[in-house]
Amino acid sequence: MSPPWPRLLAVLCLTLSPAIAAPAPDAPAVEIHYAPAENLERLDAALIASARQRIDLAAYTLTDRAVLDALIEARRRGVLLRIVLDPSESQGFDQLRIIAAVVRMKPPGPFMHLKSYLVDGRTLRSGSANLSASGLKRQDNDLVLMRDANAAAAFEKDFERIWAAAGPMRGADAGATPTVRRKGCAIKGNVSRAGDRVYHLPGSRDYGRVRMDKGLGERWFCSEREAAAAGWRRAGRR
Repeated sequence: MSPPWPRLLAVLCLTLSPAIAAPAPDAPAVEIHYAPAENLERLDAALIASARQRIDLAAYTLTDRAVLDALIEARRRGVLLRIVLDPSESQGFDQLRIIAAVVRMKPPGPFMHLKSYLVDGRTLRSGSANLSASGLKRQDNDLVLMRDANAAAAFEKDFERIWAAAGPMRGADAGATPTVRRKGCAIKGNVSRAGDRVYHLPGSRDYGRVRMDKGLGERWFCSEREAAAAGWRRAGRR
């Protein structure tokens, strides 16, 4: 039998970060932590491990293994989870498949760019750090913890809107790697500075000028139908 790594991770996080796992009554209302000087992955995993009732999470990208393990373990111990992800980014679908029932995808359109979650209706995590290994450990990012009733209520209100508009995580999502070019897929899905999502067909006027940048959520498509279904529109110039 393989070791129960998610459970061991949760225990380790609680041990390493007791102040986050069980904040004292006089804990500061706002904490700010910075990567790469600090390992934000440990802070996120410990905070998730501290949940006893529910976690509502909205993330642009969710790929960090330790964070995913902590979420799955929280679900196993009875914490109510609701997770909404952006459809344009790579996500940890292989792991998320285990808890697919509590994962939804934002409809195509403007990015869902939040990196936030609320634990037990009390502690709000936000900041610039994506829930990815690079975002939490290697990039210059901040992670903000707020223990404030008004901040929690404001996030919860907006999350309810996002959750209600989102759709289920489909089977196709589990194997998707949208920012990686797949064999035979030559349609370029470009994102403009204004956030407009436009696809360019091979041979069209601007096709050769478009440079693909996966950091912006740009992706390759195999057909126009696929591009349209993902929320991209055809470029006006041909």
